[in-house]
Order: sequence, then structure tokens, then C-alpha cells
Amino acid sequence: MGEERGPTVGLFDVAMGSYDGAKICELVGILALSQLPEQYDRCDIGLYRDDGLAVLRGVSGSMADHIKKDNTKPFTQLGLRITIQTNIRSVNFLDVTFNLRNGKYYPYRKPNDKPLYISRLSNHPPQILRQLTAAISRCLTDISYGADVFREAAPLYKNALRDSGFMHDIEYVESRKAKDPAVKKNHVRRITWFNPPYSKNVKTRVDHEFLKLIDKNFPAGSRFHKVFNRNTIKVSYSCLLGLSKLCLFFGK
Repeated sequence: MGEERGPTVGLFDVAMGSYDGAKICELVGILALSQLPEQYDRCDIGLYRDDGLAVLRGVSGSMADHIKKDNTKPFTQLGLRITIQTNIRSVNFLDVTFNLRNGKYYPYRKPNDKPLYISRLSNHPPQILRQLTAAISRCLTDISYGADVFREAAPLYKNALRDSGFMHDIEYVESRKAKDPAVKKNHVRRITWFNPPYSKNVKTRVDHEFLKLIDKNFPAGSRFHKVFNRNTIKVSYSCLLGLSKLCLFFGK
């Protein structure tokens, strides 16, 4: 890093939307949480980026206000401003509304915040385009208390999918049964992923060619076959960086 000069000496800022913005936000949040008074149960206080949520049980209104002041101090000491609301029974957190009065939860979106999805004709891996509607169905199901809540919220998301060219309807997905804790978990296989960038301009099936190389160079009987085979090496296309940009980057 170069030497700081001029009026910005001593200042440090991370722009919203920058590559490291989310990580820096989470690190600062973890630091602030670690400095909270020990008498508060941290298991009931959490942060996601710049949004926090806490559940206080058996606490009076005046005590909640006192806790609010104590939880504000760590952020103030870090030079951050924070807004805390207390004594509420219903809260909008991220994309969910939690209601403590009836124990239900509902999908939430800010006023005039319309969902926007990638176009069906976009330059994304086919698997992502095929699974988009199902993924939205699962997500909306998870934040809906029941099928009635799901159906009430669904039209907004259906219309957004139509605008992006997806004609399949989203459907309520019945929750999977909770796993019996007594059932022994299966061994989790260690997998190495190869994530080549995807582009419709590339006609070569990069995933197939890569797996052929694995079969060719590490056949059954090879001393490394146990480590490098189709069960331990998987391929999944990446759409985070365009292939043309990647080529330009390596060409410098």
C-alpha cells in the first residue's frame, strides 16, 4: 500500500458494492458483537451485514431501553452510527417479517421494491436458467408461514419472472421432515470443484473435456486415482466473470 497524502490521511472507507465491502462489514459487525456486555445472551443477538436482530425474553420496557444504550456503545466507540428499535412485537428483517404475537412469518419487501431477475435469454449456464423458478419457489416457501401466506405473496414474484421471460409458475414446496437426530449421518465426501467461467460464445463443452482429462490422466489403478476421480472432482460453471474479461485479465 502506498503512503497516504493530502486531506484523506487517516481516513479509511469501503465503498458500498465494492469487492470487499460485504466482508469488511461482517468483520466490523463481529468485532462489535464481541464487545457487547457479557451479561447479555449473545445467542439471541446477531448481525447479517448491516442488519441486526435481537430477542429479549422477560424484559421490561425500561430494561430494554437500558440494553439498547449498552448495545449502542460498542458501535459508537468504533465510529459507527446505529439505530436500534426496542419494545416491538413485529419486525422486518431482511426479506422476512417476524410476528412475535402469533409466531408467524411472512415475505417482506420494502415499499416500491420490485423483484428483478436475470433474463431467460441471458448469458448464464443453462442449469441456472432451468433451476431459477424452482429456487424462487423454495426460497419463498422458506419465508412463508404456510401455503396461504405463500399464495398471497406469490403474484409479485410471478409477474417478475414473466417480465424476465420465465413462464413456469412458482409453487409451494412442502417442508421436508426434520431429520431424526438419532440417525447416523453419512460420511461427507471431500470434493474439489473446478469452476470455469461460462459463455454462450464458447462452443466447447469445457466441463466434459475437463472430466475426460481426469479419466485419461488418473485411470483406475493409478496411485492418484483415489484422490482424482469423478467422485472427488466436480465441475460447475461460474458466471461471476465473463470469459472475455478473464482472457483480457490474463493477457496483461
